[in-house]
Amino acid sequence: MVKIGDYNRFNEDNAWDKVRRAYLACISWADFNIGRLLDALEAGPYADNTIIVLWSDHGYALGEKNHFRKFALWEETTRVPFIILDTREKKAIEGRTVIDGVSLINVYRTLAELTGLEAPDYVDGFSLVPQLKDPSTPITEPAICTWGRGNYTVRNRDWRYIRYYDGSEELYSHVKDPDEWTNQADNPEFAEIKKRLAAQLPKKEVPLVKDGIEGWSLPVSADKPLGKKTKNNQK
Repeated sequence: MVKIGDYNRFNEDNAWDKVRRAYLACISWADFNIGRLLDALEAGPYADNTIIVLWSDHGYALGEKNHFRKFALWEETTRVPFIILDTREKKAIEGRTVIDGVSLINVYRTLAELTGLEAPDYVDGFSLVPQLKDPSTPITEPAICTWGRGNYTVRNRDWRYIRYYDGSEELYSHVKDPDEWTNQADNPEFAEIKKRLAAQLPKKEVPLVKDGIEGWSLPVSADKPLGKKTKNNQK
């Protein structure tokens, strides 16, 4: 899933420093505007009656593993900022951090509980209100991401497991290897951990819905069961 063409082009043009500076400038500009928004909220009539949820698009690789942009299932390309603040909670502890893997799919049910609304049964995810009250509250469901049919990653507090549509696997310890350099998928010492994480992934997939989707947006994957691949669909 590495975009080698991007990596080679930036190397040839000696452009990595420019690319990274531009990306950091985008972050600074976003931070500035978030500050403006919060200042306006604080000065307005709803400063004490607003739930703030801050998140972003996918993470971004800036050369790690020879990869640039999104479109991968590693930590740097799936991690996002995710902050929830209920301004009505005056005794909230500052700096609360949940270190388990969590997913943006949980935003709906979290907001529903915070506002006293009932989420429809068809809404996926679960409420993070228990973690907002006590960040040490365990999260029993892992965070799962996908990029194309058959390509999945599951993340809990200590591990990331990846399985691609051709059956290849990656397993990383976030205790000893937070940058995910050493793939432990074939290490028998961690076979039980891999098995437990793999069991969290979907057992079957529904057909891909292509109506209304531009061809360029379809990721590299196989619209077939795991373990099969075609000439034009290679990882």
